[in-house]
Parts: sequence; structure tokens; C-alpha cells
Amino acid sequence: MKRISAVICELNPLHDGHRYVFSKAKEESDVLIAVMSGNFVQRGESAVYDKYKRASAALSAGADLVLELPFPFSASSAEFFAKAGVRIAEKAGADTLVFGSECGDIEALKRAGEVLDSSEYREAMKVGRSAHLRSEALKRLAPALPESLLNSPNDILGAEYCRRATIRTVAVQRISTESASLIRRRELSFGNTDMLDPARLFELEYIHFRTQREKRQGIAECSGGLWERLQNCARTSPDSYSWFESIKTKQYTNARLRRAALFSLVGLTAEEMAMEVLFTKVLGANAVGRDYLSSLKKASDFPVITNASDKRNLDKDTSRQYELSEFADSIYALCMGCVDPGVFAKGRPVIVE
Repeated sequence: MKRISAVICELNPLHDGHRYVFSKAKEESDVLIAVMSGNFVQRGESAVYDKYKRASAALSAGADLVLELPFPFSASSAEFFAKAGVRIAEKAGADTLVFGSECGDIEALKRAGEVLDSSEYREAMKVGRSAHLRSEALKRLAPALPESLLNSPNDILGAEYCRRATIRTVAVQRISTESASLIRRRELSFGNTDMLDPARLFELEYIHFRTQREKRQGIAECSGGLWERLQNCARTSPDSYSWFESIKTKQYTNARLRRAALFSLVGLTAEEMAMEVLFTKVLGANAVGRDYLSSLKKASDFPVITNASDKRNLDKDTSRQYELSEFADSIYALCMGCVDPGVFAKGRPVIVE
């Protein structure tokens, strides 16, 4: 019986830490599936390389099959990101989920996941959703948790994986390496024209709020007066940089603000955000991955889309979700300066022989 492992990732961009996690996952796998974010990533930003370029990088790092974690889940908070990523991994037949962790302590991560799933934690977070409040709630409800877990976004994400997964989970302790954020900043400062500067998306979001005449109702992540704050600050700011600086507040993380702005631009509702992920798309595969994909599509009722014509077979809710993802991709294409907004809808998987 084949061993099927999955890694949920962004690769924004690929670095040595990712390669290390992939290599560890590969050691105990006959097939390695990368469930990878599409064109938007968890901080509510556009990825610096499009999803097909990053799928190619995933295959070079050892993945056999690359499946898309589609918008809006790819751009959502840890809770929704992990829930969707785990669902795709399990629907794709994975029996093991491997992820990078600062603490590398799977039992502590499982304990943290139990706390995140508790009514006590939800009650504690009713007053806000800042990283500080989350850390304080975890410390109070599970005082024995490692300090790194309390303050590390990677470990919080790992705890969410453990909370959601019904399959085996393996935490790989992260190695010391240059971070993706450091690589992005350096390469963008050097004027790397192959990369998409996330500032282009901020400019679209700024124009969006600057030109809105009426409030958009029910937008995900925009409750509690946040939408009004984004609009009011846009109207009094001369450019997108000044706008983003003016909306910063201790109440919300920068990632929350960026997600709120992106979701309003796309028109994503809280109802749509709360849905289960209903499909995935093949972004790349090698010979092993293609062989596995053939058997997966025969055995699974979960839509795994390989070309645009497949969407004709989707039910109403899945079609709605797929079209939302396509619309987000058209915004990414606009940021890239593509003439054809449907360039990603027509995209074909990266195939490695």
C-alpha cells in the first residue's frame, strides 16, 4: 500500500527551509502532495511569483503532485487556511500531514490545537483577535506550552493543522535559514523584475476604498467598524503607502488589515469565507504524481480540476466558489499587467517528465 504524504505550503518564495521539510516528508512517502496557495497568500497579499511558477518550484523541491489551495482560503487567517488545506490533503488521500514547526513538539502542538478548539478559548477571544490576545489566552489555558508556540505564527498554524486533521501529523523542527520575507524584501529592493511587488495590490485596494460611495455590507474580516476605517483613511490619504500607514492600529494585525482590504476588493462575504473548500486544481505533477492523480480522480468524489472545461461538471455551490477564485486570479493578472484577465483560467499544469 502506497504511503501518501502532504505538505501545506505557500513557497513565497521557495527557500532552504521549505526544501528541508519536503525532504523529511519525502523520506516516508511514496507520493508527496504539495497543497499550495494560489496567487494570494495568508497575509492577504499577492504572491511574488504566480502559482504555476511556484508549482514548478515545489516539484523541484520533491513534490510529486501540486494541488491548489484556492482563494479565499489561501489568503485567510490560520484557522480557515489550515481547515481548507487539511481538507484538500485528506480528500487527496494523504495519510500523513508534514509541516514545519519552531518547537518541533507534536504533542505540544496537539495540546494547543485542543485549546484553540475549546469554548474557553473562543470566549477569551470575543474581545478581539490580536496576536497578543491569542498568546495570553493560550498561556492561561495551557501554561505548559513552549514559549515559541505562544508567539510563533508557524506554530499556531501547526496547532491549527493538528486541530483539524484526522490523519497522522508530523512536525519537522525548522532549521535556521533565510526567511521568505527577508528574501522578498531583498529581491524587491534590488529591482527583481521577475517578481510581482505586493505594493501593486495595495494601490488597487487604495483606489477601491477611495472611490467607494457606499459601504459594502457583510464583507469578510470587515466587521466592527473596520470597513469604515479603511474607507475614511483612504479619503484622507494621498497615496496607498500613506493609506496603509494610517489604518494601522493596535487592535488589528497588519495581516488582518490586508485581508480586510483584499476581501472588500474582491467582494468576498463572511458567508463565503465560512464555507468548506469544495474543489482543488492541479498546478503541477511529475510522472509519479500523474499516475497517482489518475487513480485519485477515479476514486474520489472531490472535484480535482485539471483544465477549464472541468468546471462544467461542478454543482452550483462549487461553481460559485470556483468563479470567485477565478475572479481573484483576474485581479492578480491585472497586478501583473496582463492584457488577458483570464490568463490563469486558461493555465495548464506544470508537467515534469
